[in-house]
Amino acid sequence: MLKLEKYQNYVIDSIRNPLEVETLRIKEDFILISMEAPDKLRFKRIKKRARENDPKTFKDFLFYEAQEESKINTHQQVNICQKMADFTLHNKGILKKFYEQIDSFLKKKLFKQIRPSWDEYFLEIARVAASRSNCMKRKVAAIIIKDKRIISTGYNGTPRKTKNCNEGGCPRCNNLADSGTNLEECFCSHAEENAITQAAYHGISLQNSLLYSTFSPCLICAKMIINAGIKEVVYNSDYPLAEISLNLLKEAQIKVRSLKE
Repeated sequence: MLKLEKYQNYVIDSIRNPLEVETLRIKEDFILISMEAPDKLRFKRIKKRARENDPKTFKDFLFYEAQEESKINTHQQVNICQKMADFTLHNKGILKKFYEQIDSFLKKKLFKQIRPSWDEYFLEIARVAASRSNCMKRKVAAIIIKDKRIISTGYNGTPRKTKNCNEGGCPRCNNLADSGTNLEECFCSHAEENAITQAAYHGISLQNSLLYSTFSPCLICAKMIINAGIKEVVYNSDYPLAEISLNLLKEAQIKVRSLKE
């Protein structure tokens, strides 16, 4: 079975059943293209191709075509798949017009769908940064943006020059404490905390910047965000016990947006 790797592009042909389409729709960037041409033209092309098992007469061709339109949902149902297509290309034989259709499709559908918004772009970078986290319990990352430029990043984990959390460096995480308990034993710094302190370490002002985080901030991080002069927070998932910190950010007139998947 083919495994579709992230960040790779694939072309899959010969899709003949709606269940195949529904399965592929799990991929958010999946696009189904239907290629259509008149039956007589298609038969003419088949005869020119001259494969051994191709139908020899137009009547035979139509018979085999009918097999593609079964009423049993586990059999081939090309006609239903065509109706599910995002875009239909008509291949009637004039190459110039065919290429014009492809250009139109690329401009209107494909390029528009593939190019992420700024929010999607920065949150995806934050997700990649989270993979650097050494925390045993949860991988979180935050990036700070100014003028659509990354000025600081941070992910959760133990302080610099100390033993990593995943190497036994944090008693709380390694004991798998329940959320909100034994916080006095936690040696890990949060992603937002690290992003802010990294900026301070390198002498970078965060005034009027924007913070993207894979999780909403905790109360301590919310206070640091306010005092650092960050003007907006965008997050992906809800952090446990986050309501009080989000209310504090709003009270401080910091714009908060949730972009949950």
